[in-house]
Amino acid sequence: MIRFSTGRTSGVAHYGVLLGDDEPLTACATHSPSLATIDEGTAHQTCQACTRALLVLTTPAHPGDLEASPAAGAGRTAAAHRPIPGHLLGYCGKALDHRRATSKRACANCAQLTETLDALRGRAGELVLPAPAPCHSDDGLLWVAPGAGRLAFGHRRNHATGLTYCGERQPTVPSTGAHECPACLRLWAEEETVRQMYTLPERRSHAAAWDTGVHGTFEERVWAVRSGDRYTISGCTEDHHVVAISRHRYDSHVDLVVYLHGEDRVTDARVHRDRLLRIQRPFADGNATSPFGPQRGA
Repeated sequence: MIRFSTGRTSGVAHYGVLLGDDEPLTACATHSPSLATIDEGTAHQTCQACTRALLVLTTPAHPGDLEASPAAGAGRTAAAHRPIPGHLLGYCGKALDHRRATSKRACANCAQLTETLDALRGRAGELVLPAPAPCHSDDGLLWVAPGAGRLAFGHRRNHATGLTYCGERQPTVPSTGAHECPACLRLWAEEETVRQMYTLPERRSHAAAWDTGVHGTFEERVWAVRSGDRYTISGCTEDHHVVAISRHRYDSHVDLVVYLHGEDRVTDARVHRDRLLRIQRPFADGNATSPFGPQRGA
């Protein structure tokens, strides 16, 4: 899969493949004689339909995924939507409920993206896909603004606040070749010392005592996770113990600080806001079920 756009440095980027005679075929079925290949890391905004198509193609299924669900808050007779694997998000982009859809009326937009992806697979054959986003971050990962040049500073994200360590919110693109922001490096080093001296031993003891406690289990999107919960996510065998969480209303992802029991380390995680998790919560918290009510699998 490669990126296309009608603009060389900005505009809307689409994902797709090149067929014979350099014919671009996008995941959202966009057609234009001006489409041309573009590099990764440019300042383009990714087409929303292509973004959902990539989630469909790259996200491992969550155990118990439903074939069709109604939109969140919709009645039982509402149109049935096809969920993206591992998400409470429809192919059409609507947030979904946990209930199994009872209506025989299917969402036309979900059906359209399904048909487009089937046609893409049929014409392109085996697809070489981008690597799925890891559920927890590399400790040395730096972030830059879209389209930033080689001389731009790369920042470290503070996942407990959702900001960079130097206080910026703009950088959203991971980078491996940027120069590191000195202010971020200094503050991150101080935070890392605290994590190693205090947070890690505390969370190690917390995880060791976890299996002797009494917990409730439910399935919900990452937005429902609280500090002190433990969760698992499709595609990763690790138990993630939540140390801190930062969520902003209009962000597409939720930032977390987690303790990984199997790796015995505290690290950062960045998860799509509609990603479906299996969450465990101690009964001592006063509520061992989802804040959105009883869920399937509880």
